[in-house]
Amino acid sequence: MKFLNKEKLNSLLSSDKSRIVFVIIGLLAILLIFFSGSYKDNKNTADEENRLTASSYSEKLTSDLSAMIENITGAGEAKVLLTLDSSYEYVYLDDDKTLAKILEPKIRGVAVACTGGDDPVVKEKVTKMLSTVLSLSTSCISVSKLI
Repeated sequence: MKFLNKEKLNSLLSSDKSRIVFVIIGLLAILLIFFSGSYKDNKNTADEENRLTASSYSEKLTSDLSAMIENITGAGEAKVLLTLDSSYEYVYLDDDKTLAKILEPKIRGVAVACTGGDDPVVKEKVTKMLSTVLSLSTSCISVSKLI
């Protein structure tokens, strides 16, 4: 295999066709670099938009629990307040790119105010239901009358 000598290299670089080819190759390389960087940014943005928030989790759970409590005989209208111990936790595999699982926020306690909250039977039913549904100790649940 023969190597190009200096004269052949100079003649190759001085022709108009060669210059155009080199310019096109350079532009293509720049475009590839540009598009590869913007693809990663779009993926990360999509991941962030799909992330769950603790406040949306709390709002949904509060709404669902209120509806359940209002279906207990004698409870009447109910308002629920949740306190969370943590937010969502995202567990990744060793490569730090593959999402293995999402852990829901941990609930610290629940306060319920309902129109029948002064009735001991209603208190017991609401407390038992919340303890079962949320896997909470009864000491983490407070039920009182709604004024």
